[in-house]
Amino acid sequence: MESPNRLLHPLAVVYSLTENWHLIVEFVKREVAGRYKGSFLGLFWSFITPLLMLSIYTFVFGFVFKSRWRAGSTDHIEFAVVMFVGVLTHTLLSECLTRAPMLVVGNPNYVKKVVFPLQTLPWIAIGTALFHMLVASVILLVAILLWQGHIPWTVIFVPVILLPFVVLTAGLVWFLASFGVFMRDLGQVMGIVSSLLMFMAPVFYPLSSVPQRLQAIIMLNPLTFVIDQIRTVAIWGGQVNWAGWLLYSAIAYVVASLGLLWFEKTRKGFADVL
Repeated sequence: MESPNRLLHPLAVVYSLTENWHLIVEFVKREVAGRYKGSFLGLFWSFITPLLMLSIYTFVFGFVFKSRWRAGSTDHIEFAVVMFVGVLTHTLLSECLTRAPMLVVGNPNYVKKVVFPLQTLPWIAIGTALFHMLVASVILLVAILLWQGHIPWTVIFVPVILLPFVVLTAGLVWFLASFGVFMRDLGQVMGIVSSLLMFMAPVFYPLSSVPQRLQAIIMLNPLTFVIDQIRTVAIWGGQVNWAGWLLYSAIAYVVASLGLLWFEKTRKGFADVL
């Protein structure tokens, strides 16, 4: 159990990751391998799935519906590639949030082992989701290269943009993992919340198409800023909105710190419930 002083340390969130880094990496490897264990193609599925998704999006939205992301555009592939960025970002958050309520409930043996650092469970879930996003991102980069003939050099900023997003996700997962122990219906609710977050973010539509009076609401979605910035640097070759990034990072770290604090304060009751 963490001491109160340690939990209030400004770097408590960082310590929760770095102090158990090797354990987290090993569990992520085990989860990734376990997901495809026994399947004929194994890890190759992690490449096939996003490739099929991108192919379907390109055919349906580019050639069937003839959707265009920008007014006047005649490019059939543009809509699918731009939308795929939003889908990948949402998938990362969705996978973590939907798994979160069962992280502790699904591992009762770890709760009874005082030496096991339960606070690492969210990082393990996020690490697994990041692995699949990384694989899908390779497919995305190849698609951008084939589509535009080049990949903007500003794509190097994508990990920087994702960093506060991952930290924010960790905070939300800590909250949900704790609440999930005491409220078992939370797992069902998160599926609905995940869908709501997707449609309330510019995944399938540009933010500019949203009425001005509603754009402020869309911007409150944690996905909106991240999706917009990744598209800016990875597709359009623009620069990061550093002022927005700093604000997002500050909010993300506060949420993560509160989530970790709440998780550690409530974990003493996990064993009694489980």
